[in-house]
Amino acid sequence: MINIIKYGTAVLTSHSGADSLYSGAVDEAILQAHARIIDNHDGDVLVVSSGAMGMAQTMVDADAINADAVTRKRLLAEIGQPRLFAAWQEGFTRKQVLQKLVTYADLQRPTMAATMRAALDHGFVMICNFNDGVDDSELRADEGHQFGDNDHLAAEMALTCTQFARPVRLIVNTSAEGFVSADNGAVVPELRADQLSEAFIDRHTGHISTGGTGGMASKLRNINAALSGGVSEAWIINGRTPVALNTILTGGHAGTRITRSDV
Repeated sequence: MINIIKYGTAVLTSHSGADSLYSGAVDEAILQAHARIIDNHDGDVLVVSSGAMGMAQTMVDADAINADAVTRKRLLAEIGQPRLFAAWQEGFTRKQVLQKLVTYADLQRPTMAATMRAALDHGFVMICNFNDGVDDSELRADEGHQFGDNDHLAAEMALTCTQFARPVRLIVNTSAEGFVSADNGAVVPELRADQLSEAFIDRHTGHISTGGTGGMASKLRNINAALSGGVSEAWIINGRTPVALNTILTGGHAGTRITRSDV
């Protein structure tokens, strides 16, 4: 099985606040705990990781960058990305890791799928992030995008992997224990894709259906798209507790499992 494992900024940063772009540095202990779990897993793994701007927090004074907001974010992403990849790399001792910065246009190119397949076939772990230095659509909140939201990218990469004639599992790490029901405040252990209507998402996440990115609403929409396109199953787990990932990779249950409607 191919595992696409996604990490958002809220999972990897030491704390979050009203402005999640600048509110916390990357917690390298959490990141490297996940890296060790993946390193010890015998299956195929592709990682989609936010956190470049969080890494830049420890390297430069963001307020001292004299540029417009989007350019500042772009520069911070470029500053932090090499250190983000290095932090992932430091957690691996068995598997070879490689970095891939991606735009949505890249996913339409045959070479992208070929590179992903070759990496998986060799047991390499590809660490992916959105390439904000080339395409800044993720940086432009005023155009309906939110920096650091890799939910769509993870879903698209999972869909690409369905070409490889192997089951694909999408694991989304969050700062919550799983998908929490608005009805009783409890984690829902199992969902089916056909339950993920817009009305259901709006009611349980508190978001109006605007197609915006980020947060649980984005995760559910992108998981639904991935499952509809052939991904075998998806999980929403607490990434701040790395043992949850190990539980999933070793056949156990943690957080919320979401299955296709046809199984």
